[in-house]
Amino acid sequence: MTATPVQGEALPPAKTMRDDRGERRATLFLLGPALTFLGVLSIWPFVYLIYASFTSYQLAIPIPIEWVGIDNFTRMMSNPRFWRSLGITSIFALVAVPLQIAAGLGMALLLNGVTRGREFYASLFLIPMMVAPIVVGFSWNLFLNPIYGPLNNFLKAIGFNPPAWAQSPDWALPTLVMVDTWQWTPFVMIVLLAGLNSIPQRVYEAAKVDGSNRWQTFVNIVLPMLFPYMMVAFVLRFIDSFRVFDIIYILTRGGPGTATQNLAYYTYDMGFGRFEFSTAGALSIIQLVLLTGGTMAILGFAKRLDKAPVSDAPLPPTVINATAVNNQGLKA
Repeated sequence: MTATPVQGEALPPAKTMRDDRGERRATLFLLGPALTFLGVLSIWPFVYLIYASFTSYQLAIPIPIEWVGIDNFTRMMSNPRFWRSLGITSIFALVAVPLQIAAGLGMALLLNGVTRGREFYASLFLIPMMVAPIVVGFSWNLFLNPIYGPLNNFLKAIGFNPPAWAQSPDWALPTLVMVDTWQWTPFVMIVLLAGLNSIPQRVYEAAKVDGSNRWQTFVNIVLPMLFPYMMVAFVLRFIDSFRVFDIIYILTRGGPGTATQNLAYYTYDMGFGRFEFSTAGALSIIQLVLLTGGTMAILGFAKRLDKAPVSDAPLPPTVINATAVNNQGLKA
């Protein structure tokens, strides 16, 4: 017979202090290797980078390392080459990322309408993303070669006069945008396809019953429900667009001249081309601050859009929008 506790009966003793200390030791023992690995390979190099950006550290010139304060930062901010690199980085991000969002949305909608073989077609679309960026750069370098590349040979055969894509000052940056869009649009497609699959089928059925056509359903129902997924893809691709280096190094080497020299390539050139590690460190910190500020601005803009008041314009006659109208009437 099991005894039941009665009022006033002593409760079971709580864990002792010794048990708590044992759990803490076990936790530290299990997390210790991972924390040590993180500190040695991530935290310490970052701290040393910050320190080096305030010194006169130059590997090519054997001079004593001196503390120079913010001289490296002010020198970069007054350098026209820095502002040109920042402009190229901004243009690349603001052109390539929206293109990838638009193309990824189209591919996601196309795959979402496929009933048979969706996994097979999705795996085909993912091939560019699975290829290493160095391989992508070499492949496009051969494909776009102005002399023996198949693209220019085809265009010449049909009567066009194609440019030297990666070697042209006017076409080099659009070529990089095209290559980056080709490689990373499948990533956006996967994110948005997951968002489309999360929309219940009854939403489409209710909209169809209430007379909403496909375009109204897409604009007023699908796009608002996909907005969080689109912002996730936009932020991730925006961060990656600031770090593009592989395809630039393979296709253009920052040229012709400085036509495609973004901040990442400029930092590489100062650190490993001229061995001015302190200047490269300052550029890295500036890039980190700009990227953090840009990401926070995008997230703040998305948050304001998400909390924007509902428009007074009449809504299409769907079940969802009818509910919204009723809610507005109750709030009034």
